[in-house]
Amino acid sequence: MKTLGLALAALLAVATTCAAAQDVIGLVKRSKGDVTIERHGVRVPAVKGTEIYRGDHLITSRDAYAYVEMRGAAPLAIGPETDVALDRFAGDEKRVMSRSAPRFLQSLAGYFALNRQR
Repeated sequence: MKTLGLALAALLAVATTCAAAQDVIGLVKRSKGDVTIERHGVRVPAVKGTEIYRGDHLITSRDAYAYVEMRGAAPLAIGPETDVALDRFAGDEKRVMSRSAPRFLQSLAGYFALNRQR
């Protein structure tokens, strides 16, 4: 009986951890200036690598910005003096391509664009 109780407690702990991991909806990739996340009434600095959860507010001050990679959605670029409520996030679970073309291809396209104009 004791073993069954321990097994149920372990299962509950794993289920709670999995549910908490699903609440992560994004990640701060870059920030400059005074950028904070307000979570449950507490403000924390939004530095590179900070996880964003459903219900957070991302707040930027004057001359500040943040770039946030969202799970299953396009990235967010947040400008100065902004308060973004992330309580209605509904990203698609498929991975969204957020990288631009490699620099080599960008350079090659620019080269051909210039030569075409001549």
